[in-house]
Formats: sequence, structure tokens, C-alpha cells
Amino acid sequence: MRVGANRKFFYSLVCFLFVAANALFASGDDKKQVTYYIPVPDALPVADTPEPAVRNLALPVLAPSLPKYYASNRYGIDVSRYQGNIDWREVSKDKRVSFVYLKATESTGLVDRTYERNLRGARKAGLPVGVYHFFSPKTPAHQQLANFMSAVDPKTQDLIPIVDVEVAPRRKSQIVPFLKRLRAFVDGVEKYFGCKPMIYTSQNFYKEFLAGKFLDCPFMLAKYSEGVPEVGEDIRFLVWQFTASGSIRGITGNVDRSCLMNHYTVDDIRYYGKGKKRK
Repeated sequence: MRVGANRKFFYSLVCFLFVAANALFASGDDKKQVTYYIPVPDALPVADTPEPAVRNLALPVLAPSLPKYYASNRYGIDVSRYQGNIDWREVSKDKRVSFVYLKATESTGLVDRTYERNLRGARKAGLPVGVYHFFSPKTPAHQQLANFMSAVDPKTQDLIPIVDVEVAPRRKSQIVPFLKRLRAFVDGVEKYFGCKPMIYTSQNFYKEFLAGKFLDCPFMLAKYSEGVPEVGEDIRFLVWQFTASGSIRGITGNVDRSCLMNHYTVDDIRYYGKGKKRK
């Protein structure tokens, strides 16, 4: 079909602006934006609803090719203030929960208001409990560490701590400083607890920013779709967070659910106290 002169001019103008915008944002390392890495939403949330009779972990239903080494005692959850008031007695009755991670702190000034209550409730219910800190990419490590240590007493912990790493700097030039801050924070947590912390991140975030780094630490990887996370490296991949839309008795609304990988058990993430060797 023929296009009129005015329409031709309009199309040419749009093309020129598109090319110019691409050239502007592509020029210079500092103009390269780094995106937030949010795991893909759970592809099959229906398989994560409560079941009257607990069978071997629902993951073989999500991905039939997975090995059948998963069992009900390999499940875990992590919670924060977003889960509200939790009935830990009811949670402990759910055989799909054998370990719990609680958010304690974020950056330098935030202490999760439900942390102490959840810590008391979960431990009283007989559940092994661990803690995590949500890491800020721009804030000095020593300030974040001070916040974390002021809120968390290692003597109250049953599991090794987690450093939650989900947000990257917005500019490429800030990535190296970010990694140095993360290393300083990880080393500080190790010194405080007397053990290596586990690093939590998504599969995509790991590939983009952490590949080949922090290999001295165990990992918990998030991927909310069918298939085990793959990072192409021989890392200590202990825990897979496989959904953010889980349903657990005693908790209103969605909750993150995880499972221990391969031959790992809760003993592999258990905290034995500062100065004590792991079994």
C-alpha cells in the first residue's frame, strides 16, 4: 500500500528518535543500567497448595525428571513482617516444614519488627531457626554489620546465617565496589558467628554478578519455575527456594518455600556455635 508524505515523515522521525535513544543509553559504562533480578513467578502454583496427606515433596510433580530423593523433612520456609502474626504451633504441625529462616535486619537502620516474636515462637514450637540479613549494595559493610550484630545473638540460632543478596548497583562502574562491600560483610558475619554464612540469591543474579566469586560459601538459590537452578559451576548449592507463593498452615497469605538439595539434610545447615567444628 502507498504511504502519504506526512505519514512517511512521521515514520522517519520515530525511527530516528529510536536510534538516537539507543545510542545515548548505550554510550559509556556508567550509562549501562543494571536491572533488579526478580525470580520468574512460580509456573505451577497449584501444586503448592496444602495436601491432606503429605506425600514426598511436590517437586517431582512440578518436574518429574527430578531425582526422588526429596522427602518431607527437606522442606523449609522463610518469613518476615510481611507474613504478619504467625501461629507457630500450627506451622510446626505441617510436615512440610523442617527448618525456618527469619528476616532480622536490612541495610543499616531496619530491624524486622516481627523478628524477636517469630524467633521465640518458632523455637518454642520445636522448629530449627536461622536468620537472614537483606544486603544493601551501596551501604558500607561495617554499618550493615553493626545493625545485624545489634539485633542477632548467635547463641539463639539453630541454623547458619544467610546473607540475602537481591539488588545490584544501577551502574556498571559500581559493581566492583558492591562486591567488595559484600565480601566485607560476609567476612564480618563469619567472624561474628564463627562459620561461613550462606548466600541467598536468584539463579540469574548469580550468573550476572556472583559467578566465580564467594565459592567459599554455601548457596541458597531461588528459581520459581520448573527445573532445578543451574549456574554452570561446582558450587555448594544446598537449598533451592522454589516458590514465593507457598501455602502453609498457621501463616496467612503466601510464604517462600525451599528444599534441601541432593544428599543434604538439615544437619548441613545447622549452626553448632562459635568455635565449634561442624560434624
